[in-house]
Amino acid sequence: MSADLRVVLIDDDPDLRKLIKITLEFTAGWEVVDAADGADGIATVQREKPDVVLLDVMMPGMDGYEVCRHLRQDPDTASIPVVLLTARKDVEDERAGTAGAAGVVFKPFEPDELAPRIGEILGAANG
Repeated sequence: MSADLRVVLIDDDPDLRKLIKITLEFTAGWEVVDAADGADGIATVQREKPDVVLLDVMMPGMDGYEVCRHLRQDPDTASIPVVLLTARKDVEDERAGTAGAAGVVFKPFEPDELAPRIGEILGAANG
């Protein structure tokens, strides 16, 4: 994985956003820009044009599936891979795929395993 990867993280949990941001910046050297909800996340993705979006599934208002579908429908963001973050083990890969996600990372996760897991998903999406 490239050390200069730019990530937009969309999650309503401020503590988890902080953990993920610190983890990816310090363990992988990636740049992380975060957003606290779906609407702000969409605007952030449109503005930042990241290499990947990390997107929480369960958020108030606009959930992660809705955000993902919106990003897929916008020609400016349609090609940006989206990795869903969820604590729900019953989330089916089919539902993630239908929304247009490249893959899923299940919470809780080991912080030092997050960047490699994202790398695997991106490799599979590009391979």
